[in-house]
Amino acid sequence: MNIFLIEEKVPFLNLPITGGPASHILNVLKAKEGDEIDIGVQNGPKGKAILSLITGEELKLIIKWNENHPNDLYPVGLLVGLSRPQTCRKILEQASALGVSRIDFFISDKSEPSYRESRLWKTDEWREKIIKGTEQAFSTFIPDCHVWSSLEESTAQLDAGSLRFAFDNYESVQTLDGLKLWKGRQHYTVAVGAERGWSNEERIFLKQNEFSLLSMGPRVLRQETAVVVALGQVMEQFWKP
Repeated sequence: MNIFLIEEKVPFLNLPITGGPASHILNVLKAKEGDEIDIGVQNGPKGKAILSLITGEELKLIIKWNENHPNDLYPVGLLVGLSRPQTCRKILEQASALGVSRIDFFISDKSEPSYRESRLWKTDEWREKIIKGTEQAFSTFIPDCHVWSSLEESTAQLDAGSLRFAFDNYESVQTLDGLKLWKGRQHYTVAVGAERGWSNEERIFLKQNEFSLLSMGPRVLRQETAVVVALGQVMEQFWKP
């Protein structure tokens, strides 16, 4: 946790000593009375929290807020086949840390539909993973996230002007570098199939809906690894000074 995110902009904060944030502040950050901690409001400003008091019951933080800063999420959306909860947890955290603006999971032809009924999606755990990734990146802006019943349903909400890439091991004929003039677009959609990949029907659908099928090389990657590699290739253009 490189920044501690809270829901509201408040002048001070009392944290129960037994809670997760207090434990992290004391045991991981090794903070003592008088130390400053980076803090932020979800989708809002950053600031410094001064640890003013430690008791046997709580920590008291006095907060000094900075001015509002621009949204630092990239104009990149992630479209990804729903997989095992443990895999989706990694994707939620890593994609959020990388700074996607939106994450859309869908039940693909090769997904197990029961995955949608897991604790990850039935509780706020999915949002907790996104916030954890955002905190890791020292950001305050949180990507939107949705789960859809099919690839068709998930693509219906895409920006019509988004440049669309689907990464695939089997029918791809070029890499991202092989596409001419792909950089500098206003928005991008990166699609990665479920753990077992795309079905033939999904590949046909993707091509019919303006997705370019791209390769990441001859090696078969785990889904969460493929997501990071694919996003990194697209986002690299935004990292240059």
